[in-house]
Order: sequence, then structure tokens, then C-alpha cells
Amino acid sequence: MRIHTFVLTPIETPEESTIRSLQQEKLPAYEFNKKNLFRAYSLSSGERLFHDQKNQWYAGAHFLKDSPHLIKYGRQTFRPPYKNIPHDDLSFVDILERNRWIPANGQYDKALCHVVAEVEKLENLSLEMQSRLAHADGDDDPQVAHSLHYIESKLNGKRSRFVSGWESHSFATITESHVFADDILLPVSSWLYLLYYVYFLNNRGTIPSDQMMPRLLGNLWASTTKDVPSNDKLYQVLSLL
Repeated sequence: MRIHTFVLTPIETPEESTIRSLQQEKLPAYEFNKKNLFRAYSLSSGERLFHDQKNQWYAGAHFLKDSPHLIKYGRQTFRPPYKNIPHDDLSFVDILERNRWIPANGQYDKALCHVVAEVEKLENLSLEMQSRLAHADGDDDPQVAHSLHYIESKLNGKRSRFVSGWESHSFATITESHVFADDILLPVSSWLYLLYYVYFLNNRGTIPSDQMMPRLLGNLWASTTKDVPSNDKLYQVLSLL
């Protein structure tokens, strides 16, 4: 199994020298139903910055991980005061500190996280592990979810499953298709889904797109989010008990 994590967190306005050095990227306009909701920028070192209409900046990064432990600590935005975590495990903290980016949410110590896992067969991955990926949990975290909420798509006979975390600010895409992962998910959709998720969290479950997939994802996220209505006919449920 190959596991990627895409993380995103609001930050205070970067230094002027950083802003001047940014290279703007083009986000596909048809994916949003409002103009200029987000602007995307890349750094020569590989990180990304995003800027929204409300003048909020976000720092983003992509990592290749090989264990739930590294997934969990790789989304931290602050060093945990309760445990001595090896410096190399806190990959996003390292990026934030190196660039002098200050997280804007001091009450929450984790970035939004989209986990992308490539597998040979979905059946080979236990429901517990699928839930753990959706929650970006480590091996030492208790299993608190009672069910798996998901939707599926298929490309050339290969399935992809989209799983929502429960109040965890995270979700997962688990796919059997290397073509879908390499050509669609990793370069574009992984980031788009995180931008939709930011908007979803900040705007009471609204999705800023008229495209089918973002709206289905929004309904899926709503199904595991308190006080946001969802249509239970548009997602599937599997019990973890």
C-alpha cells in the first residue's frame, strides 16, 4: 500500500519577502461556481500556499507516509507538549517552522488532512484500517467510529472509495486505480478536495461547485458532521462493530 497525505492549515499572513517570491498556479475555474474563491501559489521548495477571498492564507504540503504513526504526527501544526515525538516525524511542523509560518488556529493542533491510499484490492484492507486512514489516526489511537460512511466510483473496472472521518477534520480516498491516483488525484483533485473541505467547514456545509463529485463529497462529509443535513441515499454505511 502506498500512502500519501495532503495537509492544509490556516496561517498568519506570510512575510512580504515570501509573498513576492510566490509563483501563482492556475486552479481549474470550472471546478468552482464562484470566481477567485482561492488563489494557489507554489514555492521552489515544493510547498504550496493558498489565499482565499477573505484574505486568509493557508499552508499546504504533500508527504509520502508508510505507517499510521507517521500519518498522525505528519499533520501536527504544533509540537505535542505531552509526548517527545522525533523531529523527523513532525514533517509539517518542520515546514511551518522553517518558513516561519504561524498557524492561525491556536486552539487546534492538527492540519486538515486528505489521505490517499493506493491498494491492490479494497477487500484486502480491513474496515478498521479504512476508518483509521479516514481519521488520520495512529496505531495507538482508540477506534471511536462506529461505522464507515463512504461513496465509491469506478474507472476501467478499478474502484475508488471516499471515506469521511467523524469530526476529525480529515478524510480518505482509497483507490485500486494507479491511473486515477497518478493522473487525477495526486496532481489536482487531492488539493481541490481540501479546498472544498475548507469552504465546507467555514460555510455550514456549503460546497462551492456545481460539479457532481464535489457535491457528493460534501454530502458525505455532512453525514459525519454535527448539525449539517445530509441525504442518506447518496452514501453507503458499513458497521465497524
